[in-house]
Amino acid sequence: MAASGTQPKARAGRSRGGKKAPAGRFDLLDHPMFFLAHILTRFDGNVVVDLRRHGFSQSDWRLISTLQYSDDLTLTELARITTLERSFVGRVAGSLEERGLVRRKLPEDDRRTTRVSLTEAGRRSFAEVLLPTTAAQIDNAFRDVGPEDRATLFRVLRQMMRNVYDVARETTPILDGGPAASGDP
Repeated sequence: MAASGTQPKARAGRSRGGKKAPAGRFDLLDHPMFFLAHILTRFDGNVVVDLRRHGFSQSDWRLISTLQYSDDLTLTELARITTLERSFVGRVAGSLEERGLVRRKLPEDDRRTTRVSLTEAGRRSFAEVLLPTTAAQIDNAFRDVGPEDRATLFRVLRQMMRNVYDVARETTPILDGGPAASGDP
């Protein structure tokens, strides 16, 4: 295994300069999901370090940022958008409620559903702490990536997201309506 920050020694047959690996061989460096997994894992790790300094977790960020985008969501909707397990979303929402950042309520017409909304304290925490903290990490991730490349990346990612949900015969979360559907990054 190579030390952190160094490249492993090239193996015979590894693709180079855009050449494909030999037939029957799978090369991680030709697999976009390999890069996305590493980017997401390291980005989340970087964000967690910063958020902990302010008393927040990555899950807190995911729920609060989702609620500031679209408030009064059910636990199931929150789980789908944040890609967290529904039972875990319920626990995080409970913790955030204890801290005065969200409000949970049972609608009169469906007592089996729990709806979650941000409180004013939750909105302030988002605006004053969570957004600036995470925006700094996003800026770091996009360092040396120009506006055109960034716009192209967002278009490609949106299409890839639609594609993987189409295969599963599911509606794409968020992209099926609202501001994020417009194509703006």
